[in-house]
Amino acid sequence: MIINFLRKYEDFIFFFLALVIISLTVTYSYLLFHTLVELYSIIIGGTIFIIAFALRDKIELGYVRILGVAYLFLIIIDLVHTLSYKGMNIFVGFDANLPTQLWIAARYLESLSFLFAVLFIKRQFSFYLVMLIYSVITVIVFISVFLLKNFPDCYIEGHGLTSFKIYSEYLICLILAVALILLRKNKNFFPSATFQYLQLAIITTILAELSFTQYVSVYGSFNFIGHILKAISYFFIYKALIKTALTDPFNLLWRKLKESEEQLRDAYIKLNTYLEVFNLVFVVIDINQRIKRINQKGAEMLGYSKDELIGKNWFDLMIPEKERQKVKIVFESVISGEREVVEYFENKILTKDGRERLFAWHNTVLRDIDGKILATVSAGEDITDKKVYDENREKLIKELQKALENIKTLKGLIPICAWCKKIRTDEGYWMKLETYLKEHTEADFTHGMCPECYEKMKNSIEKEHKEQEI
Repeated sequence: MIINFLRKYEDFIFFFLALVIISLTVTYSYLLFHTLVELYSIIIGGTIFIIAFALRDKIELGYVRILGVAYLFLIIIDLVHTLSYKGMNIFVGFDANLPTQLWIAARYLESLSFLFAVLFIKRQFSFYLVMLIYSVITVIVFISVFLLKNFPDCYIEGHGLTSFKIYSEYLICLILAVALILLRKNKNFFPSATFQYLQLAIITTILAELSFTQYVSVYGSFNFIGHILKAISYFFIYKALIKTALTDPFNLLWRKLKESEEQLRDAYIKLNTYLEVFNLVFVVIDINQRIKRINQKGAEMLGYSKDELIGKNWFDLMIPEKERQKVKIVFESVISGEREVVEYFENKILTKDGRERLFAWHNTVLRDIDGKILATVSAGEDITDKKVYDENREKLIKELQKALENIKTLKGLIPICAWCKKIRTDEGYWMKLETYLKEHTEADFTHGMCPECYEKMKNSIEKEHKEQEI
């Protein structure tokens, strides 16, 4: 249980343990304490920027980009503040006013960054545009402090803090308070943990600024408390941005990858099911012309089992000898990239019993991440019977068309005698019906007698016979 607790809160434990050790150095030298606590804050701020910069293409939220960039320029000003602190003796000709001026400039920049970060929570900014804006502001601050020397005085030796410094601290607290209010109004836009850490970061920054309004010496106790609170606020903002920019997105990424993996597995199972249901040969052939994969249904259609085919040369085993070399040449040119794969083609396949069957193939290729072809993937359908049917059908249609072309047709009105049934030709001659039809059609005639005519003829003969007897 203790180990689990330590793992869960190890970052808090390491931070506060280091902060305690740094705080103890004040008993030896306040200058040493100040240098260490500022460097500790600078390391945290630098880490915030490095993470934000590394993930700039993954970060879509405006407040993360603003704060991520802001802390780079804050630690730049804080570093110069640390090096200019009373007792460091690096910047000759300057007194304790210099580090105090840099301090107040950094705090203005920090508080306004919090405010604008909350105002533009969802806005997307160019990372480099934000860096440019902060670069210009930082350069202006350094020019004002070091070259023009027109930055308002913040500390006067023998008198302490100036009114500008004190009122600036209150104004900074007010800006931070407004940022906190806006943060709470927009809490639904933040992940829960991020919202809590941002709250704590702003609150501890406000407390640090209130502490700095009270000190009368750069080595005073309120100055000590203010620097401790500043380091804590940096840690909370680090936790907030790490949670938003790194932990949650990567957890989301892993979750999406897991879901994609499950979907891919389901799709693979469905694909296998479909391949075994439909009468298709699904085959993967590697660059060495060997069968890497074939579905069971396809193997059975060819008269084999899967184990009999895996690893065998597809072309030597399946392609008729008279076509084998030609098909191999085409395959090699596709594998080498000399020609595009033919999406559809038909060719003959040898089954295990030696029969030739005609297959229609749909083809594609598998590539590695560099675009190199690893194998061809083909799905084939046995169209032998269909081909024979289509050929017979075409042959029958052609024969019927030819027969129809040879048939002579009768069109228009045909004059016919109502009594003897002779037909009048276009030349005015009268012609027997059977003679006319024979000349104008392919029909021929055989003669017989219908029942009605038979009865009439019979009655007529009987009548003549009785008359002769009388």
